[in-house]
Amino acid sequence: MKRVGILGQPSSGKTTLFEILMQGAGAQAPAASSRERIGVVRVPDERVDRLAQLFTPKKTTYTQIQIVDSAAAGHGGGKPGKGTDLFASVRTCDALIAVVRDFESEVLPTANGVDPGRDLRALEDELVLNDLVIVETRMERIEKELRIGKKQSEGEYAILKECRERLESGAALRGGTFDDVAERLLSNFQLLSRKPLIAVYNQDEHSDRVPTASGPQAMAVRLRAHLEREIVNLPLEERETFRREMGIEEDGLSLVIRSCYELLGLISFFTVGPDEVRGWTLSRGDTAVDAAGEIHSDLAKGFIRAEVVPWQVLIDEGGIAGARAKGLLRLEGREYLAQDGDCMEIRFNRT
Repeated sequence: MKRVGILGQPSSGKTTLFEILMQGAGAQAPAASSRERIGVVRVPDERVDRLAQLFTPKKTTYTQIQIVDSAAAGHGGGKPGKGTDLFASVRTCDALIAVVRDFESEVLPTANGVDPGRDLRALEDELVLNDLVIVETRMERIEKELRIGKKQSEGEYAILKECRERLESGAALRGGTFDDVAERLLSNFQLLSRKPLIAVYNQDEHSDRVPTASGPQAMAVRLRAHLEREIVNLPLEERETFRREMGIEEDGLSLVIRSCYELLGLISFFTVGPDEVRGWTLSRGDTAVDAAGEIHSDLAKGFIRAEVVPWQVLIDEGGIAGARAKGLLRLEGREYLAQDGDCMEIRFNRT
């Protein structure tokens, strides 16, 4: 299950976003602790809905994603080893969402005025500074080892030195290019500025600012979080009509999840049948064997081939029998690159 952390300065709407993601998925937001809240949301997917209508299974299972609402950032409080680490809860996340304020409010005034670009840069600066402390601390330890003749970490030191130079210039590490060795090494440090970042501009009905995010592995979207919170409190059957009246094209949950999938390069495949219709998550570029392993490790070990058909073909042909009758089911080998929307049945050796 992928894990996404929400960051934001006080009064940015960070916790409002967390709550609408929970409510939009039909989940109750967990009670706040002093540090964080963690919830699991069901990923909305119309393809699962339509496949379930076709097969009328005993069970329908959607993919899930874990959302972490972190403590409010700001004022340099996130530096590790320098007091409380406000970013501790999101270190193991696969991606980060940075919520920045783009609305005026008499109830929640802001002394420095509304400037989402400035606030986004401030959040990025905190992530960079946080990573710099971690990198420098590790480099100091390696330097001590080198002085007494222990040279096992020379390669690591060179990689960290490159990271330090980039961080000292104020740049996030997600824009850097590292080889496989460096990637494996840096993954152990849980560096925050290496994580893909979605900037959510929390706007009101008066804001027409076009959101921007700089650099690779970063994107920006606009969301009227306060209005969306009102919408998710309406009965389910009234929400879509209200959104149309307000000119909102996509619900907040779908917008954020779709953005996460796009940024992380994720796709979905499905298993179907009378017992269960289920969605599964893969990374783009994964193979049929990877899909088998996602279902169960035994399927990957004994993999023979995969029976594959696009989900829309099943809908158009009325099910597996209709697709098979027209020769639309394909047998694919272990190197087959899974495609978004594939329905798969894995054939495997049970011995």
